[in-house]
Amino acid sequence: MGTYKYRVVDSDAHYMEGLDQLVDYFPEPWKTRMIGGSGKDKASIAGIYPISTGDRSIFGRIQRDEFTEMQRKAGGFVPEIIPDVMEFLGVDAINMLSQKMLTFSRIKGDDERATLLANAYTDYMLDKVVDPSEGIYTMIPIPFQEPKEAVELIDRVSHEKGIIGGCFVTAGPEPPFGNRKYDPIYEAAEANNLPVVFHAGGGGIDEFVSAGYEKFIETHVLGFLMANQSQITSLVVQGIPEKFPNLKIVFQESGVFWIPLMMHRLDTEYLKRQSEAPLLTKKPSEYIKEMYFGIQPLEIPDELSYLRQVIDMIGGADRLLYASDYPHWDYDPPSAITDLSILSDDEKKRILSGTANEVFGI
Repeated sequence: MGTYKYRVVDSDAHYMEGLDQLVDYFPEPWKTRMIGGSGKDKASIAGIYPISTGDRSIFGRIQRDEFTEMQRKAGGFVPEIIPDVMEFLGVDAINMLSQKMLTFSRIKGDDERATLLANAYTDYMLDKVVDPSEGIYTMIPIPFQEPKEAVELIDRVSHEKGIIGGCFVTAGPEPPFGNRKYDPIYEAAEANNLPVVFHAGGGGIDEFVSAGYEKFIETHVLGFLMANQSQITSLVVQGIPEKFPNLKIVFQESGVFWIPLMMHRLDTEYLKRQSEAPLLTKKPSEYIKEMYFGIQPLEIPDELSYLRQVIDMIGGADRLLYASDYPHWDYDPPSAITDLSILSDDEKKRILSGTANEVFGI
């Protein structure tokens, strides 16, 4: 048991991997292309995709001095830093997601970059980082651009004890994730009892879908939210929960207030045009109530009863997973849940670790 009186499982933290850590897990000729490109790292990020501008950590109210100090002492974000992160957060188990995965939306070409990154990251994490005996887990960053290769990756590593899910980035896929193009990925995940996580992305000012915004706060309010809204709409209307009824579906990193909005908006449209969603056997809201949602970034209104209503509308605390999003600048510590007076003790236990046990087996 960590800092809190409850067992805590962090379902969404990020391993800040550098390409210098991954380069040895790339095949040739990519390895040679990447080495020495930046002049300061072993591998150049420019060999994979463009670099986003801006630093999300500046200007914000939340500072990351403690994380900077951890990295300084450890010599960077290396596997040895993870126990310090867990101790700082007060968590008993942690799921480390790829940081590079969040940029998959920038890969627009019909090529193998996403597949190379996904395989290299997964192999590196299994080799150097993942340790279920210490509560350290990861997920496969799904290279959705190439479904055949994504299936091969799932089949190759999903049996590993440290792999607890497959993660899709919700920004940028064309077509959206309800399209039949991705059915082989869902089929493989379901067959391997691998939950799928849809993780928001696309909240940067330089890569937002609509040009003209001037401040990061504008696109951060909208970007992650819109990415998840677009994908949950596609998944439900195209009948993914019907086609793959044993597939566990999780959405991460958009808070929770958007979920009832989408439930009722989808119900309203569906009841007027049911013929356009022929696979559905019940209202969209009923499918959404069977999904799971990470809490981060949790909205805390002045009137807490509003949050209580939202939790009840989406199916109760059983639908929620604690997620820190550490070390990103706007992370939520477990106290975001433990300090909520509107939750019972059993509900806090459920959110902090019970749902993670049910969904991911942690």
